[in-house]
Amino acid sequence: MRIGLIVNTSKPEAAAFVTGLVQWLKVRRHEPLVACSPVRLKSGPQCSADQLVRRAELVIALGGDGTLLRAARLAGPLERPIMGVNLGGLGFLTAFSTGEARAGITAFIRGKHREERRLVLECRAGSKKGFALNDCCINMGPSGRVVKIVVRSGASFVNSFVGDGIIVSTPTGSTAYSLAAGGPVVYPSMQAILLTPVAPHALAARPLILPADVDVELEIDRDSEPAVLNLDGQQRWRVRPGAPVHVRRAPYSVRLVLPRHKTYYRILREKMKWSGAQV
Repeated sequence: MRIGLIVNTSKPEAAAFVTGLVQWLKVRRHEPLVACSPVRLKSGPQCSADQLVRRAELVIALGGDGTLLRAARLAGPLERPIMGVNLGGLGFLTAFSTGEARAGITAFIRGKHREERRLVLECRAGSKKGFALNDCCINMGPSGRVVKIVVRSGASFVNSFVGDGIIVSTPTGSTAYSLAAGGPVVYPSMQAILLTPVAPHALAARPLILPADVDVELEIDRDSEPAVLNLDGQQRWRVRPGAPVHVRRAPYSVRLVLPRHKTYYRILREKMKWSGAQV
């Protein structure tokens, strides 16, 4: 089996771990592919990330959530299964520890793994189009002044939000920026779209959960200054007042490979440091 590795080489343990993993795969007669990086790893054949996701039967993101989001942006449209291995930090999406990685790969090869399909957002602004597994958000521009954002769902007016911006999130992304802005935790396999205002200038402005099949339109009021549209922290576009941004469910889903022995509730307890005891 061809196993692709997308590695965050800035992690101190990355080089040693990847070298050992590549040798382990070779001994078992699998073909490891490593995405090229500025820091060359002494770990076998390297190729471009685009080539890797086309050739690999399993894509492994080794790093943090940012590394997995990069892998999702590349491999998601091809619906390649993606497995996240955490090399330090919080890592909500990188559900496997380094000690669990080899067992997880073995389970996948044997067809005994657990997999979830996660909703992805398609975001269009003018001629530009991008995708987000976590969220796309409009934030105030370089001036630091608040923005007024008009939100519509389909043909219906939702509200005008004044503040630092607004987040349109998937359930997967509900534990990321949306959570930091006061949004709810949503079970990641649910089909829904979240709207979370960022530092709104109205106490009544609260997060809203919408059906997954709606089209959301965001438009910066013409009296506001240009703002920034951010997709998963991977892409950033300048957005002008009066130019609508359209967000909807993408035509594909991201396939995440997950540990069979870990429930989502266990991941929440571990990552969010919940202290409640089982009775």
